[in-house]
Amino acid sequence: MTPRRRIWSELLPLEAVRAPGTLALLRRYALELAIAVRPETAAGLPDLAAACADAGVAVAVWPMIADEDGRWASAGNAAAFGGFVARLLDALDARGLAAAEVAVDLEPPIQQVRRALGGGRGALALLGGGPRGARESPGERGARWRDAQRAYVEVAGAIHARGVATSAAIVPLVLADGPAGGWERILGTPVSAPPWGRVSAMLYTSLIEGYSRGALGRDDAVALLGWACRAAAGRFGPRAGVSVGAVGKGALGDEPVYRSVAELREDVAVAEAAGVQDLSLFDLGGVLARPPAEAWLEAFVAPPLEPRLPRTTLRARGVVAAAALVGRAAGAWGSWSRSWGDRGARRGEGCAVAAGESRSSPELAGAATRDATCPGRGSASSGVVCSCSSACCCWRGR
Repeated sequence: MTPRRRIWSELLPLEAVRAPGTLALLRRYALELAIAVRPETAAGLPDLAAACADAGVAVAVWPMIADEDGRWASAGNAAAFGGFVARLLDALDARGLAAAEVAVDLEPPIQQVRRALGGGRGALALLGGGPRGARESPGERGARWRDAQRAYVEVAGAIHARGVATSAAIVPLVLADGPAGGWERILGTPVSAPPWGRVSAMLYTSLIEGYSRGALGRDDAVALLGWACRAAAGRFGPRAGVSVGAVGKGALGDEPVYRSVAELREDVAVAEAAGVQDLSLFDLGGVLARPPAEAWLEAFVAPPLEPRLPRTTLRARGVVAAAALVGRAAGAWGSWSRSWGDRGARRGEGCAVAAGESRSSPELAGAATRDATCPGRGSASSGVVCSCSSACCCWRGR
């Protein structure tokens, strides 16, 4: 496979990215550019795309919606995300321009990520599906997840229909999933169902080490990188890619970064030894802020002298085992909740309050909570309930 090298640019102003010196640097190292575009910077995208075309630099659009809507693509914002992507591509079409690719960043909403990185309740809340997930029944969560999968299948299809390629950036925990996709459900990131052209796992060793707060060292992070690269190649085949880093900070503002160019060079060697040739670097702003930029880019694109897979570590094995256990458990729960919801839907077909057939039940009044989707909308306070058995799926809280 021909090596592919791409660089993310998240926070650098579009005017700085399209500066002649920056574009010349990207062209010199044959780097594709993945440019983050927010609602407030969208107007500058066509000018940047035109400058990239003139400079011979391929550009991928990396859409990010408003932070209050989650910033990154996830189960709860498919409509907003898909609409934003369409507007960006329409703006390019209007100027006779085109993106080489749309890079879809699949992550939980940024507010949830910030709370989860703080540990404690924030992490537990993310595992529970966020605030909304805590309020839903298993059947409701399963239905919402399937709706999200279908929505992102449509988003990917709409992009492809324009002749534009797609890629998905994914959280590495998804690589620990079994067939049921437990981590996909937990994180709300539809990876498997949509027909993404490429899939790039975000394997930032500096973040793995730094966010562990001393629990993991550099050797552990590199060992996890090696495992994840092999897992990505095994799962996605020729579509597999890996994002390495971080050279600079991103949206969270506190991302731990590489200590030296040597760490980047080591990560590239590990990825290539695992058979992954599609690599992306995070990020351009960090490269330019930590000169010489050429040192970082040379380490990223030059073939490693000694591609090697690292030795595993006890801590790395523990992390992988724990992630796999949680993923399998969540996948089993998701499969159960889907069958639970399907059974409930079938039972609910007989749930109705027919005129003259309603019955009053003082025992159930005030003890049952009605599901708003039940066709027979009785009132617990009035004692009017549906005419089916009290074991019907439309009753909860008995």
